[in-house]
Amino acid sequence: MPELPEVETVARQLRPALVGATIQRVLVKDQKLSDLLAWELEGCTFVDVTRLGKQVVLSVSSGSQAAYVAVHLRMTGRLIWDDGTPLRTVQFQQAALQRPPIEKHLRAECVCSSGRLSFFDPRRFGTIQVTADYESLRPVGLDPTTEDFTERALVKLLENAKQPIKQWLLRQDRLVGLGNIYASEILFASRIHPERLGAALVTDEIKQLRLQTKRILARAIRHCGTTFSDFQDSTGSVGGFQRYLKVYNREGEPCPRCGALIERIVQQGRSTFLCRGCQQ
Repeated sequence: MPELPEVETVARQLRPALVGATIQRVLVKDQKLSDLLAWELEGCTFVDVTRLGKQVVLSVSSGSQAAYVAVHLRMTGRLIWDDGTPLRTVQFQQAALQRPPIEKHLRAECVCSSGRLSFFDPRRFGTIQVTADYESLRPVGLDPTTEDFTERALVKLLENAKQPIKQWLLRQDRLVGLGNIYASEILFASRIHPERLGAALVTDEIKQLRLQTKRILARAIRHCGTTFSDFQDSTGSVGGFQRYLKVYNREGEPCPRCGALIERIVQQGRSTFLCRGCQQ
């Protein structure tokens, strides 16, 4: 599932392409996205594209009326922008060209004055919500890329955390946007064992947890996210951060820091990768 860096990548790519464009026609091919049909979006102008948690939010306006289209990509959703520019000329140099989406997987499409925005989703888990209330889309958890993600705020969140820290990081009502890949990488970089209880972390560990969370997310965003199977950005290209992963999906390989073999354990049915030499 796309995590914070992947969704941020899509939002950043779509913003300059869409802002100022006028919606000419909205096509909905999947009735599960009927929320789009309930709104008169034709004639509206895109005024912004942002990320809230793991959602891409398209802000549109028609005179004094504003609406917000929130797209959650889930497992296999893709927002693809086509303005007629060949994909290989796009500026995201870290991304490699991925297989093109299949027409039968097209669930919705927005024809604009400057191009076409298409939502493909083979497994149909992705959602689109339209609302006039932007605040209703705001996630409960704290966004680790914002200024509100301070050491003090993290200490407060962890005070009564009775879960193992890896599972705690995946809770979207605590820190929003993290998933399995980045949780493993953050804990490795912080030298914290994934089975440690969140409330047991000491001050220096919490400092490292915050620092490495911000560092890894920022680097992943610079490389347009991580692709193992399905994620494609808005140009139809894959992310590039998988080349820089230290432990995730590297079971049996030597740790790049101490040389011990990387292990895989299972927590709540999810794979966690760690180095017991570094994360004791």
